[in-house]
Amino acid sequence: MSTPETQVLHPVRVVEHVRIPMPDGVELDATLHMPDAPGQFPAIFEYLPYRKDDLSAGGARPHHYIAQRGYVSIRLDVRGTGSSGGTAIDEYSVQEQLDAVEAIAWMARQPWCTGRVGMFGTSYGGFNSLQVAMHRPPALKAICPMYFTDNRYTDDCHYKGGTMQMLYDMATYGLSMVVQNSMPPYYEAVGDQWAQIWEDHLKAEPWLLPWESNHVYNDYWKQGSLCENYGSITAATFLIGGWRDGYMNCNLRTFEHLECPKKLLIGPWLHARPDSGVPGPRIDHLHEMVRWYDYWLKDIDTGVVDEPPVCIYVQQYDPPQADRPLTTGFWRYESGWPLERSQWKPFYLAGKEGLQQSEPVETGSASYEYNPTVGTSFGLFSAASPHILPMDQRVEDAYSLNWTSEPLTEPLEILGYPEAVLHVAATTDVAFVVVRLTDIAPDGQAALVTKGVLNLTHRNSHETPEPLEPGKVYKVQLQLDATSWLFEPGHRIRVSINGADYPNSWPSPKLYTGTVYVGGETASRLMLPVVGPQTEQHPTPNFLPPPVIPSTVSGHGERPIWRVTRDYMENRTEVYLYRSGFTRVNDTLSFSSKAEATTSVFERNPARATIRGLSQVVLHWPERTIDTRARGQIESDEQNFHVTIQLDITMDGAPFHQRRWMKSIPRHWL
Repeated sequence: MSTPETQVLHPVRVVEHVRIPMPDGVELDATLHMPDAPGQFPAIFEYLPYRKDDLSAGGARPHHYIAQRGYVSIRLDVRGTGSSGGTAIDEYSVQEQLDAVEAIAWMARQPWCTGRVGMFGTSYGGFNSLQVAMHRPPALKAICPMYFTDNRYTDDCHYKGGTMQMLYDMATYGLSMVVQNSMPPYYEAVGDQWAQIWEDHLKAEPWLLPWESNHVYNDYWKQGSLCENYGSITAATFLIGGWRDGYMNCNLRTFEHLECPKKLLIGPWLHARPDSGVPGPRIDHLHEMVRWYDYWLKDIDTGVVDEPPVCIYVQQYDPPQADRPLTTGFWRYESGWPLERSQWKPFYLAGKEGLQQSEPVETGSASYEYNPTVGTSFGLFSAASPHILPMDQRVEDAYSLNWTSEPLTEPLEILGYPEAVLHVAATTDVAFVVVRLTDIAPDGQAALVTKGVLNLTHRNSHETPEPLEPGKVYKVQLQLDATSWLFEPGHRIRVSINGADYPNSWPSPKLYTGTVYVGGETASRLMLPVVGPQTEQHPTPNFLPPPVIPSTVSGHGERPIWRVTRDYMENRTEVYLYRSGFTRVNDTLSFSSKAEATTSVFERNPARATIRGLSQVVLHWPERTIDTRARGQIESDEQNFHVTIQLDITMDGAPFHQRRWMKSIPRHWL
């Protein structure tokens, strides 16, 4: 259980542009937040490609908090990014991991360090915290990955259930990294190496090209995926996740399989830190992290290992709203995972609309016509801003098969991974199936609890997909995303099935009719991981409220746009996404940013789909203004994806640098 802060808080001094040498001569750039006090301290670092000195300068706030509590807290630019030397060849490269191992050894040798090192990070930093720990650097004793994954193919932002992500990769991440990896270092960091280091940055290739080219789970994705060797990590690991985050599936699974000392916290959040995240409630997760580090890096008994190792937020129904600020529910400790008191409870699809707990005797079937425009109210895959929660599902239900239970007479709680067992056929060789679990309120509003997506050509393997035989009935098992949810009496449970998750996933290319068979030997069903009452009494988790941490960074931005447009004459649906902002880092440095994207799909010709995007950052330096922008487009036909990317950099309004990339990529059963 959390306890109030009692330790003395140190004043903090910041040392910028500390150069950490690598064996090949490249230097990484670090910012040190140090206790302004005598003595040695453990080091804790965060390792990101997001330019600590400008674009993510606001991320220094946690480091101030950690340094106040007796640690040297370090922000480190990944090779080829920010003011670090070299070229950013790809996300999560082996070189990136080996650089971190070398940096950890450097930290442990410093006169201000006790020789013990910790690591933490959100999203990218959560990923590489695990990846670096897999190398077992001797000084790395504890990590805290947040919003991460253990499988880079199945549960990252690139692919989902064997489908290729559409909006997120190109519009909100892929293009942004083309821009960030091409931007210059700072003079004060690199001195007379400034020109050469910028030239090295400009050699970076778009990361999204290999993402789009590797359509199956192969060696490209296995590198850096913890699921290939959970036993490789020995550092004490504190996992933090969110039920509405894009990386919700890895948390329970990773905790279950890790063999090191471990702890797990899952809240209701989207992809934002728990002290500022939505939907709330918000908590002071930094306090919980420091308690973990105090135990493993300072040998202070904070009681953190005496608590139950798993803490979850149990979600309850709220009226659906894209920008809902809070989630109704409550915190609870669990003694581990999986739970002994959990059992699978089947809900059978009966007839054309019924969902029942008894197995139906009568056989039957129901069919849907694949509509590639379905999915715009499912919410946006959450791995960055803007944060868009699922909306009322009734619009999508009109284009889906729906089976609904009678009103519940008593509460029903689930925790884990619901699973759909379907007997399904399609009239084409490539088809996707999307299964949604919704909570239907007494007034009819439909709140999305969770969903699952499966490319049916991946029904047996993500490594070797196989085309469908049109008309053949297949028994498939589809795992829905992990969740915790309490269905209340009077509410109904609904299972909905359709063929698209647009614009999160790229539409499958051919129109088809999908048929779901029910009853008898083809008893399609939803399996719910139902949780019984606790028999072991645990205290109620008691978290501190978010702290007030001063920041010198100020900024503002327009409200993001998420706009859906339907052209009924062309039978075309577009989703438009826009966000922009301006940030003043200090008295001499500011930047403006903009990102927009438009996805388009034709209802009667799903092979013809497009995404167009723009990512732009303008650095306002006293000496010059550097405008870096990347435009990209992916168009598809039935056989290929056609990718074009254009990078343009101007300096003080004059052309400075241009590059263009074009690639046609065969669809591999997509």
